[in-house]
Amino acid sequence: MVVSTLVLLTGAVSLWLTGQVRAYALRHDVLDRPNARSSHVTPTPRGGGLAVLVAALLALAVGVAVGRIDARHALAFAPGMIVLGIVGWRDDHGGLTARLRLAAHAAAAAASLFVLGGLPDLVIGTRVLHLGPVGTVLAAIGIVWSINLFNFMDGIDGIAGSQAVLIFGVAAVLFHLRGAGSLATLSLVFAAAAAGFLYWNWPPARIFLGDVASGALGFMIAVLAVAGENDRAVPLVAFGILGGVFVADTTITLVRRMRRGDRLADAHRDHAYQRLARAWGGHRPVTLAAAATTMALAALAAAATFRSGLAGPALLVAAVLLAALAFAAERRAPM
Repeated sequence: MVVSTLVLLTGAVSLWLTGQVRAYALRHDVLDRPNARSSHVTPTPRGGGLAVLVAALLALAVGVAVGRIDARHALAFAPGMIVLGIVGWRDDHGGLTARLRLAAHAAAAAASLFVLGGLPDLVIGTRVLHLGPVGTVLAAIGIVWSINLFNFMDGIDGIAGSQAVLIFGVAAVLFHLRGAGSLATLSLVFAAAAAGFLYWNWPPARIFLGDVASGALGFMIAVLAVAGENDRAVPLVAFGILGGVFVADTTITLVRRMRRGDRLADAHRDHAYQRLARAWGGHRPVTLAAAATTMALAALAAAATFRSGLAGPALLVAAVLLAALAFAAERRAPM
């Protein structure tokens, strides 16, 4: 009952606060104006992710107070969320240098890993890899990559919000079934915070997430994956499978742009989801297709979680599925 109330209140706060942020953005001209590389056609308020972060942080505080969220888990998330939120909000209002953003990303990752004790071991199927300090370095790189990955993929209406709701929601179920109550509650309130924003961002979007939370959502998912791995609750490989839509699209696009000699810092519309949105004449079909793919990947993530011997085969099946979808996207909408 306590958890249900907390989740409902978190969603309600996010829903209400997103509307308030939208009104602020309209008053102060904080708008995402279309250009040659945009996927939208009308000026749209941005910064709605502030509501997600505020609602999630409030839920963390209340969850710790009522004993439903472990204080250590909350401390692994809150400082990084605050840092990324402040930097992202400033970026939404005028832009920051890539160096400053990267420094903030690294600081957020380091703070979380300090609280969680790094990533000393990694379980893959039935094998345990003892990584020691190397694991912490790799985890930091992974968290920073996840921050930027979510930022890259926040390019059409509803896609980042819906993926966040699904990933956190599935993670909550897996953690609950594994008896990890704190991480399950934490995942549920994160899903609720994202859902409140998604109401406003569903195609056609009335407000965009903005840098204030696009990177923070990627951070929250990556840190949740490390926490789940360290607590032997949900393996990191399961989160890799669950986030496969974003991982595959971003990685493939980045590699292809590097091979083509493009400047990686330049804005573009080369992602598969952006090309498909143009080919299919709208954002909604792509967002729904991405959601359906993630739900299929959720079954593979569950298999990797509950049957350690299936982790390798599940990862392989996920890779084949995503490769087939990438091939189909290329046929339908070539880069």
